[in-house]
Amino acid sequence: MNSAKTSTKLLSLLKACMIPVALYLVLLLLIPDRVGNLDSIISMLSLAVVPTIVAYGVHFGFISGIMDFSVGSRMVLSGMCAAIGGHYGGALGMAAAALLSSLLLSAVVGGLFAGLKIPSIVISLGSLMVFETGSVYLARYCGKLLPEISTGQYIKAPEGLLFLGKFPYNIIILVLIAVLFDIANSRTKIATQARVVGSDELIARNIGIKPMRVKFSTYVFGSAFLALASVQSACYSSAVGYSNSMASMAMVFRPMMAVIIGISMSALVRHSVGIYIGSLCLSIMFTGIIALGWPDSLQNIFLGVFLTAVLALPTIQRSIAAGKRRKAARRRFESSGAAN
Repeated sequence: MNSAKTSTKLLSLLKACMIPVALYLVLLLLIPDRVGNLDSIISMLSLAVVPTIVAYGVHFGFISGIMDFSVGSRMVLSGMCAAIGGHYGGALGMAAAALLSSLLLSAVVGGLFAGLKIPSIVISLGSLMVFETGSVYLARYCGKLLPEISTGQYIKAPEGLLFLGKFPYNIIILVLIAVLFDIANSRTKIATQARVVGSDELIARNIGIKPMRVKFSTYVFGSAFLALASVQSACYSSAVGYSNSMASMAMVFRPMMAVIIGISMSALVRHSVGIYIGSLCLSIMFTGIIALGWPDSLQNIFLGVFLTAVLALPTIQRSIAAGKRRKAARRRFESSGAAN
């Protein structure tokens, strides 16, 4: 019995993995000289790491019905704090600074959302502009006060910790975080209540769940994963620069698409695996666009088309399932009529 279940799970995992493999084979046919080597494969795998961890943090709010565009600005600020903490406290200081700053910023956004009862999109956009301004002032202030670690435009990550963002350490860290996310998503009260609230708030209230409290909890709960993502991002790029003009908002699009892909693939694999597969598909696609030399405007067009297709996927799946149910009901009705 266990061997049959294991075989079924492995087959489902193989089916899910065929999607990024198929995308890579397409690139291999188009530009074999640019992507047909081990370095390109490692680059694609590594580029999917940070969006995956961000997606883990976004997931809890997304399933509860929250649309949060302040994630990128919070990551920039917590990444800067992590870089500063790393210079003076090593790996422990970097992790502590990232966790504390991410928790504080997430609690502020969640508290405003729960206290003011304003739609999450409005709160997130307002918070985004404030946090982006804060990142500008922090980088400039550090540039004057600590010129050895900041240029005034970005804050350098500690050189001794940059290996955390490089292959294979980033993949090892991702696996550990994925296990943590899987436990949090499947065995915690917050994740269960978030799914109930996201499916129907009225039912949630009727069974004693307070939706606003749950949504606030998802901000705080996801902040730990966003902190880990900011550390990974800082170590991967070796520095954290400030963002302005709402540029940080784009940082949430890929993780959000990865979450949707992960949820849509839940029949095949667990969310933790499905989210990484979604991020890997996007990584392969964007690597191919860059390798082909296509302009940034065309990359944005592909991103928009892919986002629309991903958002439409659940609706298409429901329509197909409903059509199958109608056909089965029609066949049963016709067979019963013929028997009579």
